[in-house]
Amino acid sequence: MLDLSPRQSAAGWRPSSGPAPGREWRNGLAANPAAPAEVLCRLLEVGAEPGWLARRPGLPCRAFEAALAHGDWRVRAALAERSGLPVRVLSALAGDRERRVRRAAASAAHRVALPVAVLSALAGDRDPETRRRVPACAGLPAELLVRLAQDGSALVRAAAVRAGSWAELPPRVRAALRADRDPAVRSAVQRALRVERPLPVTLAGYIAESDPVRRERTAAGAALERRLGQWLLLDDEPRIRCAVAANPELPTDLAMALAGDPHEDVRLAVSLRGDLTEDQRSTVHYRLPDGPPPELPWVAERAGDPAELLRLARSSHPWIRRAVALSERLPAEAVVLLAADGEPSVRLALAEHCADAPGELLRSVYLELLGPASLLDRPGFGAPGLADLADRPEPALRLAALRDPEAPPEVLAALARDADPVVARAAAGDPRLPLEVLLDLLERGAHPVEAAANPALPVAFMHRLLDLAADA
Repeated sequence: MLDLSPRQSAAGWRPSSGPAPGREWRNGLAANPAAPAEVLCRLLEVGAEPGWLARRPGLPCRAFEAALAHGDWRVRAALAERSGLPVRVLSALAGDRERRVRRAAASAAHRVALPVAVLSALAGDRDPETRRRVPACAGLPAELLVRLAQDGSALVRAAAVRAGSWAELPPRVRAALRADRDPAVRSAVQRALRVERPLPVTLAGYIAESDPVRRERTAAGAALERRLGQWLLLDDEPRIRCAVAANPELPTDLAMALAGDPHEDVRLAVSLRGDLTEDQRSTVHYRLPDGPPPELPWVAERAGDPAELLRLARSSHPWIRRAVALSERLPAEAVVLLAADGEPSVRLALAEHCADAPGELLRSVYLELLGPASLLDRPGFGAPGLADLADRPEPALRLAALRDPEAPPEVLAALARDADPVVARAAAGDPRLPLEVLLDLLERGAHPVEAAANPALPVAFMHRLLDLAADA
């Protein structure tokens, strides 16, 4: 019997085939959730691709400090791109000696409110590309906005002109911006002052409207005068009748007048209205076309009403039941009802979106559709017995075998050497892999990135990989 768990010495280990895949190891270690601070700091020293700093979910304080003091500006710029960066760190980056780092910090400051002194320094930065990013910074004081609106760079002045901040500018500054010599600034002023004309809601106003886009928007969403609604029912263009059929402001009796429309898209739009009773809906003869269903905002608006969600879960319309299944929280009776729905798209929506979707549903949908892979990571998907799928010819089923909490080491080892690269990469990252298999996968030509990212890799081996990578 194969011994899959021998003792290994990190000090003497090296790949047996060819040169060390140092770049792949560094990328894997950068993504390894178990890599301690000393490994991450060494990654900064050996010249790993700096982008990992922006992507990595967790970063210890020591690694923060090492990246902040790093001599390569690309490392410091990548640090500035991290979400949730501490104010202290982002403030230091905003004062960096390299303009490209300051630009990155100014861009990140739309998420993090920096101290006024730091914002003031950015607003006075000698680099116009940095100053151009400052008007979007969170918590920008009005006096700094006024300074930027009078900046010597047209790029900065244009960036300072926004619809939401136009009123904060003094009259003399607004007048100067309107008369600015640069066309980009004047265009920004026009955008800031643009006021959307109300859509026509009367028949006379609609007839006078010459813009076809505004006409269609009127049909689709305006609170129509009844005469205008009746007029639109007779429009020669199916797209206009389709738009008005979906308009929630159209009275139900007028919408039902389109239930027998000769165009199938119009009848489908009527069938999806939220104001119809199920008896009314049953009289509309529609056909479900290929392609994704439309969003139904009126279903989402009823998310707080369990009784209404349960009623809609019993609807005769598959797309309405699917819209209900997209809800994150549903009454238990609705979950049971939708889990047994005869329409695959309804069960898939429930499996993908409902927090209470049962494991049996997740597995049955995945096995039926051979995906999507996102179901594999849903809570409750894993179950004993899935390892039996490891011998199936379909890669998607072999991938599901990895979600068996009782999968034996021999099965995991076989999947890590699977002919399908997606299956093999997923198995290479499984922390239950025996160490011998994991070390084999670190070889060039196997899956060194995924193996180096495996949280089960002992820290001593992480350091050994960095030693070998430095010599490569």
